[in-house]
Amino acid sequence: MPSQMIASAITAILFRANLPISVALVWISNPLTMGPIFYFNYVVGTLILGQDANENLTFELSWDWIVNVLGELWVPLYLGSAIVGLVLGLISYIAVKVLWRHHVIKNWTTRKAKNIRK
Repeated sequence: MPSQMIASAITAILFRANLPISVALVWISNPLTMGPIFYFNYVVGTLILGQDANENLTFELSWDWIVNVLGELWVPLYLGSAIVGLVLGLISYIAVKVLWRHHVIKNWTTRKAKNIRK
């Protein structure tokens, strides 16, 4: 998606999420990682749709590729992207909740131990 940082910033503001982290995480899908991420999402989409994945598929960052190849791939690619995004988002949400809870309990236990020693 062109202008990912702008879309991420607007979405973060609308959902009252952490703006710096939202914009910084956009850089995970940079030109070096975009091909493997797209291909993985495409394969997930084809599996869900019961289609055969094109194993000779190559991803290019060009307007010609977008116009000529993306037309054939957009349904499994976008479906796979949505599913992978939802799953990874859910896993990340749960991980942050668990880690935050662990952090709070650890700090509370430390403070409690300091108060007992006084």
